[in-house]
Amino acid sequence: MDLSAYTQGFIHRERSTEIKGIQYFEPIVRAIENSRVLRITYLPYYEDKPYFNEVHPYLLKEFRRRWYLIGFNAYKERIRTYALDRIRNLEELEGRKYRPAGFSKEDYFKYSIGIISPEGKPPLVKLAVQKNQAQYLITQPWHDSQNIEEESDEQVVFSFRVHPTYEFRSLVLSLGKDATILEPVSLRKEIKKELEDMLERY
Repeated sequence: MDLSAYTQGFIHRERSTEIKGIQYFEPIVRAIENSRVLRITYLPYYEDKPYFNEVHPYLLKEFRRRWYLIGFNAYKERIRTYALDRIRNLEELEGRKYRPAGFSKEDYFKYSIGIISPEGKPPLVKLAVQKNQAQYLITQPWHDSQNIEEESDEQVVFSFRVHPTYEFRSLVLSLGKDATILEPVSLRKEIKKELEDMLERY
């Protein structure tokens, strides 16, 4: 259904904000289609100055109203992710041999939530959620690997085969006192440390 046709005052849609970096969308698509190497001037959130990257572009992915480029970084010799709103300049490189992808977005993001995909096999994460919040996860799963392991009158224990990245930890913390990491123990300790650090700021 195309909701754009509905303009009545009783329909309130989420505001569409300007997408930063959208000017790079078309040249990146063109580079992917034509197997061209890109030189990107990039400024990460944690750096003060931009630096150059030679990137073989494979995929554009949207996440939380931001667009990201996933490609092979020739300098680091690994696949990296770049936020379009952090790109400061972009140009095609002449005479550079394009590295074929051999890339499957389904495989690359199979164990990820968001845009970060660490290497290696992820752990099995078990999360206990109080019944008053569990229905949200049941009706809107976080990940394809989500399963219900146990259920009682008080809580539901979910399992996930995912990398416990920042995005996943943020989802867990968003449930507050209604969610508890059971396994792995290392992740449980990480979440506990984050909560202790948070408490010290109040």
